[in-house]
Amino acid sequence: MWLFNRFKKQKEEARGLLTDPNSWLMKATGGYLTNSGTYINENNVLGIAGVYSCVRIIAWAIAGLPLHTYKRLKPRGKDKAHDFYLYDMLHDNPNPEQTSFEFRSLMATGQLLWGAGVAEIERDPVTGKPKYLWPIPTYCVTPRRTPGMNLLVYEVTGEEPYRPGLKSDGLSRFLWPEDVLVFPAISSTRDSWRSPITTHRETFGLASALKEFGAKTFGQGVNPAGIISVDSPLGEAAEKNLLESLKGYAGLASVHRLMYLNAGVKFERVSLPPQDAQFIESQKFTLAEIARIFNVPLFLLSETEKSTTWGSGIEEINQAFVSYTLNPYLVQWEQEIKKKLFAQEPGYFAEFCVEGLLRGKLLDRYKAYAIGRQHTFLSPDDIRELENKNPLPNGLGERYDTPLNMANVEIADEFLMKDKEEGGSEKEKGIEHE
Repeated sequence: MWLFNRFKKQKEEARGLLTDPNSWLMKATGGYLTNSGTYINENNVLGIAGVYSCVRIIAWAIAGLPLHTYKRLKPRGKDKAHDFYLYDMLHDNPNPEQTSFEFRSLMATGQLLWGAGVAEIERDPVTGKPKYLWPIPTYCVTPRRTPGMNLLVYEVTGEEPYRPGLKSDGLSRFLWPEDVLVFPAISSTRDSWRSPITTHRETFGLASALKEFGAKTFGQGVNPAGIISVDSPLGEAAEKNLLESLKGYAGLASVHRLMYLNAGVKFERVSLPPQDAQFIESQKFTLAEIARIFNVPLFLLSETEKSTTWGSGIEEINQAFVSYTLNPYLVQWEQEIKKKLFAQEPGYFAEFCVEGLLRGKLLDRYKAYAIGRQHTFLSPDDIRELENKNPLPNGLGERYDTPLNMANVEIADEFLMKDKEEGGSEKEKGIEHE
């Protein structure tokens, strides 16, 4: 209760300050009011196609990668620990209500939109081992510091319980860091999470305003493809005949067909207004800005006009996407899981398998491995480790071979020394014979 009373007072003091809007104010106004005149929050921003695509691409990529639990082998190597109690939790079902894909997708979405993906670690009351992982809405979690000791603790608020076994009493719950998985986005402090949507709300507000402007322009504006004019007013029958004759020039089959007009009828094509052309360019600019915020290549957003493919094909795109976009998230996940779930299991760890995304580079990797073997700085076990495979049995993969005959270096040295000795003795024998 001491934590509850302490933080209840802090919340009452902060409630109502317009300089730092609380969740109730954000909910009432629909988000932050941007300079473009639109309201932006973490929910309605998904209505922007570029944001939706970026979040989907990253979240589903993290969720779709195999997440295996391994046991470390000595002196090196690893083996999948299918029988370990955490394997199924991470790979298949973190809780009875979600698959691993759904759980990880939700965590990544919270990180990309709200600034952090948060989940409670429900532990077995007898053994204290992790039992289930339950996602918590990020907006319900606030990092706090305890009075006196200044220890980190997470306050969880909200009227609706996020997992079975919790009461709908509206009271705050406090969780220690070891019982919470946290995957924060980039932030300037340890005790707060900065939402990318809030940080870049003006960019998203502009994109939302452009979308609304385009919809209203096509819904309410008048944008004909051409204008027909006559020297003198037409009668009802003549006007009807003219409109019927123009139908023969519509459609794909009539493209570039010669048009014949009589009785002083003139047709003038209406070009795209400059402001409309600027609107299209503004849309492309905001899409590039959104892609830059989430670090997603434009090519993956189906925008290829001014984008690069980092090389000559899909292999380079996959390599760059994995290296520069996905890898920081994956490292963060692996370290947080190791710290919170495997704290009492030093011989085990969890790791994402990204080889599936890089299979297009198989030939290039094998060429590099061949060079490494030929120049004696890679052994078969070194190569197998880079390919996420175990060493060969009985130490067969520990040898470093020479470029000449691919024999073991030590054996080659012994052979050369023996050959030298035998050559010297034969030479001495020849001298004695003479």
